Amino acid sequence: MGFDSSKCDFNICRGECLTRCPYVSYDETGAKNAIKSLINGKNVPILTECITCAACNDFCPTGANPWDLIAWRQEETDILGIPVDAKPSSDWLKKPYFVRKGKPGGPLISMGGIYEVVPQQEFLSGIMFDDATIIGGGNLACGFTETHLGRASRPKKNLSVFIENLSLEAEKYGVDEIVFTHDACYNVVTTLAMAENMEVPFRPVHILEYLRNWLKEHKDRITPLNIKAGLQGGCTTRYAPVSGDKEIWSDWISDIFEMIGVESVEANRKYTGENRLCCGSSIFHSQHERALDIQKMNIQDAIDAGAERYVFICPACIAIMRMTCGKLNLEPVYITQLVRMALGEELGEAGTAAFGYPVR
Repeated sequence: MGFDSSKCDFNICRGECLTRCPYVSYDETGAKNAIKSLINGKNVPILTECITCAACNDFCPTGANPWDLIAWRQEETDILGIPVDAKPSSDWLKKPYFVRKGKPGGPLISMGGIYEVVPQQEFLSGIMFDDATIIGGGNLACGFTETHLGRASRPKKNLSVFIENLSLEAEKYGVDEIVFTHDACYNVVTTLAMAENMEVPFRPVHILEYLRNWLKEHKDRITPLNIKAGLQGGCTTRYAPVSGDKEIWSDWISDIFEMIGVESVEANRKYTGENRLCCGSSIFHSQHERALDIQKMNIQDAIDAGAERYVFICPACIAIMRMTCGKLNLEPVYITQLVRMALGEELGEAGTAAFGYPVR
C-alpha cells in the first residue's frame, strides 16, 4: 500500500493505470501527463473523475500503486468536497456496540460498523452461526470506507486502535481468531497491518474462509443448487492478500461454489478479474446517474454471460446494487444466504438480499 514513485517508470509503462480504467477516457499521453501532474502537486481532472475503486493499482505494470497517489491528492486538496459527517460512512464509525452472544468458545464474528447497511445479524443466522458470537460497532470499524470519501489516511491512522479494540474482544470471548464479514476490515488487519509492520495478536479469518471450512466439515448437509451465478468482487477485495497469482479470496469462493453446486459465469464475462467493476457506492449520491449506468453495465454483463443469480460478498455492494439487479431481473444473493439455500434453510424476512430494509 502507498504510492511508490521509484516504480512509476514512464519508459516502461504505457499509462495503463488510466488507459485501462473503464470509467474514464485517456490515451497514453494523457494518462502519463495526468500522473506526472499529480506527482508534481497539481490538480487534474482525474481527481474528481476517479470513483475510488483502486483498479489502477492492479493495472499498473510496475506496481507503483497510482490509486494511492490519487487518493492522497484527493485528501490533501479536499477536492471531492465531501463533508466530514457525510452519511452513511461517517455513521459507521459511530455505531453503538452490538453483540449477539453465542456459545462459550464458539466463533467470534465481527460485522465492523456496517452491520445495518444490510441486516447482517439476520444474514448470519442458521446452523453455520448457531454457536457464534456476533459483534459490531463503531469501535470495531476499520474506516476503509473513508477512502471513498477523500479521506484515504483514515484506515492507517486508526490501525493501532482498531487492532487493540479487536484484541480486547478476542480476549473477552476467549478466542484466538476473529471472522470478518467485510473484506475491507479483513484486508486492514492483514495487508495493511503487514505493510505497517503492525503485530496482530489474533488470526484474521475472512467470512469466505469460514464458510468454506464449515462446508468442508458438513458436506452431508449440502443439496447442490445447480445454478449459474455471476460474482460482484468489490473494490476492497483488490487489497486482499495474494496467494500465487490470485487474490486469496478467489480460491475460497471457488471452493464454496463447487461444493454447493454453483457454476460461475465469470470466465465468460468482460468485467471480471482485474477488470471487475465497482458497485458505484462512492458516487451513488453525488453522481447518481453515472453510478446507475455503471451498475447496469455490470449486471447486464453477468446476464449476457448466463448468470441466473448475482452473488455478493460485500454487504455494502449488495445494499447499493440490489435494486438495480431487481430492475434487470437478476436476483441478487448475499453469500451467506446462498450457502443457506444449499443447506435447505429458510431465509426469513431478509430473503436473499434484504429488499425493503433501509440502509442505515
